[in-house]
Amino acid sequence: MTETDPIITTLRQYDTPTVWNALTKLRGQSIEGLTIGPMVVSDPAMRMVGYAVTARMTSDKPAGLSAEEKDRIRFGYYRSVNSGPGPRIVVMQDIGERPGLGSIWGEVHAAIHAGLGCAGVITNGAVRDLDALGGFPILAGSICVGNGFTQIRDFGEPVEVFGMTVRPGDLIHADRHGAMVVPAAYIEALPAAIEALLANERVMIETARAPGFDAEKLISLWQKTH
Repeated sequence: MTETDPIITTLRQYDTPTVWNALTKLRGQSIEGLTIGPMVVSDPAMRMVGYAVTARMTSDKPAGLSAEEKDRIRFGYYRSVNSGPGPRIVVMQDIGERPGLGSIWGEVHAAIHAGLGCAGVITNGAVRDLDALGGFPILAGSICVGNGFTQIRDFGEPVEVFGMTVRPGDLIHADRHGAMVVPAAYIEALPAAIEALLANERVMIETARAPGFDAEKLISLWQKTH
């Protein structure tokens, strides 16, 4: 799929809880494949859909790597962000003992990643330069002032952020509520499932707001729609 793929375009129209609810209708209830816990959102209006580019980093103490090794990892990471199907979302796990003591994610790297074709970032680490991100969406674990001892440690491997396990190439949907992985087996069926879900919800909401609504009307409607 690409930036202009109809399914990507369709999924971007909906918030993440709606997409999650539709996925639940298709596969059943689950508590896996979604973020859990408080997060910081760079822009409350942000919404991103794309394929995961994964990496791990630390910020709490010096990495102990040579300059050559740091550059080898950094440049390899940049190339990974700039390749593969788009749109791409970086999912970066801070694996330090104290995640978020420093941040890679500020004005400069927001501009770099936007230029490399990245649609946004999800990290359990920190974000800074909130007023200078240029609309680049970041879902982070905290806000910080400095960059600490930030160093990318590796990339292209499975990561875990906010309890969500992400593998390279996973389709991600995220907004101010958090993020979720869209399993490949359900991608094609999701748009129709979302429409069916919203149709049922509209009936429920309209009935609840109408005069004379009571428990018996609720139960009758619930039995018809669930």
